[in-house]
Amino acid sequence: MQSANIRQMKAALVDQAFTGRTRVSCAIGTVVAVRRRKGQLLAMIRGWGGRWYSMDSVYIVYAGRTLLS
Repeated sequence: MQSANIRQMKAALVDQAFTGRTRVSCAIGTVVAVRRRKGQLLAMIRGWGGRWYSMDSVYIVYAGRTLLS
């Protein structure tokens, strides 16, 4: 599922970190953290140097299938 909801993304990131059943990604790679700053959605991407990158939305995939909202 494609999402721009920050609460939904953070819940999926917790699941990704502790159970491994969820994958949160974007066009660049796997997302490890998200935040909003001045209205923009920013994501930290694994392997891209710890910088924050501006995103429109991220993909959340749960256990090999796309989540339904």
